Amino acid sequence: MAARAFRDLFGRLPTGVCVITTAGPAGTSGMTASSVCSVSLNPLLLLVCIANDSGTLRAIRGNQHFAVNLLHAGQAEVSRAFATRHRGRLAAVDHELVDRSPVLRQAMGWLTCRLYDAIPCGDHTIVVGEVLSLDDRQADPLVWHRGGYHRMAA
Repeated sequence: MAARAFRDLFGRLPTGVCVITTAGPAGTSGMTASSVCSVSLNPLLLLVCIANDSGTLRAIRGNQHFAVNLLHAGQAEVSRAFATRHRGRLAAVDHELVDRSPVLRQAMGWLTCRLYDAIPCGDHTIVVGEVLSLDDRQADPLVWHRGGYHRMAA
């Protein structure tokens, strides 16, 4: 009961939608995430919360690099594709390697990161990345709110 109420309450807080990607010797993987935020300006750090049993978490730990791709309002299908545990979904999306990490060419923006720290916390791990590079395309973001996707126009 408490977990459901907790989830429902946070579901009313609008969040941006991102796809976390990684590639390297530990494998290629990606997942949809909404628990992403900036941490520090010096050094440039961000965090993403990832379930402990996630294949993407295992791959990030092994590869030591990952990308955070911020989705634009027209990319709900991309988010849905990466929200499943289906393998091979990155191959179906236009992407390129930047700083050893796959970035989605059509994303609203992206940041590439080197793994800075991974802190176990309950059933998730707080993954902290040191930002290596970024690209901002100034589009309207894809927003998750009350269990659905929405457009938030400027």
